[in-house]
Amino acid sequence: MKRYLAPVSLALAAGLVLTGAASAAPDKTTVFMMDDITAVFEQGANAPQYGNIENDKDGCGWTAGWIGFCTATGDMLELVEKYNKAKPGNVLEKYTPTLRKLADSGSDSVKELGSKFPGDWKTAAKDKSFQQLQIKVGHDMYLTPALTMASKIGIKTNLGIENLFDTALMMGPGAGDCDGMPKIVKETTAAAGGTPASGKNEKAWLKTYNEIRVKHMKKPCTPGRENDWPQAVDRSEALQKLSDTGKQDLRAPLTIGAGYDITITNPHD
Repeated sequence: MKRYLAPVSLALAAGLVLTGAASAAPDKTTVFMMDDITAVFEQGANAPQYGNIENDKDGCGWTAGWIGFCTATGDMLELVEKYNKAKPGNVLEKYTPTLRKLADSGSDSVKELGSKFPGDWKTAAKDKSFQQLQIKVGHDMYLTPALTMASKIGIKTNLGIENLFDTALMMGPGAGDCDGMPKIVKETTAAAGGTPASGKNEKAWLKTYNEIRVKHMKKPCTPGRENDWPQAVDRSEALQKLSDTGKQDLRAPLTIGAGYDITITNPHD
């Protein structure tokens, strides 16, 4: 898991809306494909792995579920709190106070949750409602800001939205994230002399975007990412390869290259 470490909150987004303000909204099948691409990057699988849980020793503490929810950043806390409301008394509810403590302090310690936490996570992950919440919380936090940005700057293709989504998820969705998606959009706009909304060719603009994103990955200003983000440039390279081979629509079958070499044939959550 190579995501950013800044604390996050669902207050940053009102929820995933596939119609209305985000005029570039993808259809349901395309959203499934984007979710599966995330699974490729995060877990080396062609579909979300809800029960996955591990300590990558990368500053996130426990990393678990489809997008790699972290105990240190607060997005796992958000998820579990939502699960508590949906299903009171669930197997993860007892961990809520400790998850809040870890999120508030940004601690990457895995000891406080105890030895049974990984097993309880795997148990919860068998629950369809918990799986659906993983997708919803991930969308609320990272896809919604990407859709909003796409509408603002004139990104029309599914691949363009995927670029923004993956950057938000990995490097941050907020204006205050020094390597985040809004920052890279701003730098790309300056370098390209505009955006697709102002008449710039989207494919060329996204190529510049990926080049700037790679620079941020190789020399991140985000604390704690100096070692693992330089190794994650294959994410951006894989998305650029899709552009180079004309896969802007993200239709299946879709092979994610750049060392991943995983084919998504049946997009689904």
